[in-house]
Amino acid sequence: MHHPTSATGRDAIPPLPLRRLPWLLCTAIILLQSAFWIAQVESGTWKILLAALEMGLLGGLLWNGWRIRRWVYQTSTARHCAVADLTVAGLTVCLLGDAVNRNVPARFYSYDDVVQHSYLADSVWFFFPGYALLLAAVWLATRGRVHPLWRVVPMVLAAAGGLFAFFQVLLPGTAAYIAWLTGAYSILIALMLPCALWIGLAFGRRGHWVALGAAMATVADGMIGQFWLYGSGHYPAIAYANFMVYFVSQALLQQLPLLAQNSYSSTARSV
Repeated sequence: MHHPTSATGRDAIPPLPLRRLPWLLCTAIILLQSAFWIAQVESGTWKILLAALEMGLLGGLLWNGWRIRRWVYQTSTARHCAVADLTVAGLTVCLLGDAVNRNVPARFYSYDDVVQHSYLADSVWFFFPGYALLLAAVWLATRGRVHPLWRVVPMVLAAAGGLFAFFQVLLPGTAAYIAWLTGAYSILIALMLPCALWIGLAFGRRGHWVALGAAMATVADGMIGQFWLYGSGHYPAIAYANFMVYFVSQALLQQLPLLAQNSYSSTARSV
């Protein structure tokens, strides 16, 4: 049974397992993906087994995020609890998108004759709100520590860059359903780059791993758009490479509540 503690802020040192388990899970996912990549598993029973193992490891990551949330609730303030809530909620919704992307029913070309991996567009219904929640978590965690100018300008530039990148990869004849969903999502996921900047400005060197996780989220989805959804000839290699980048990103982002809690002191850092 866990009992609340009176320690808060810098006095509350998170248990090491909350930080170590994600690294162990990352090691496991890299080994797993590498093995199936070498074996060139693309379909059939082994693909279903891989999907089950991937979801199991993602479940372990989510369980660790829930443990972080519970620990923050026992040791911190309402603001930090809200950051933990948003982070866990975002990871949970993204997990549903991961289930869609495993494509166990083997659905292809569902909406047109152009985009083979159309299920990737369906997963946006989960990844869009999932990353919106993670963006809100970063915004709240860095509130009061980043100058408004460093909020607005990077967001505008990132959104414009995301939209530009989308039109660079969009294929002629793509179904409107896929184009609208992935176009809007391209703008949102690009905003994880400003999130990385805000984390770096707000928390300095202490936040470099979580900031890297935010940036890797944009990289992971950029890989999907360029080489998987709108690209051809890279599957299944791109699926394995992408999932490793994505998993590490999620593992790093889930540490945000611990970073926010243990980086606040009586004197706030503001840039």
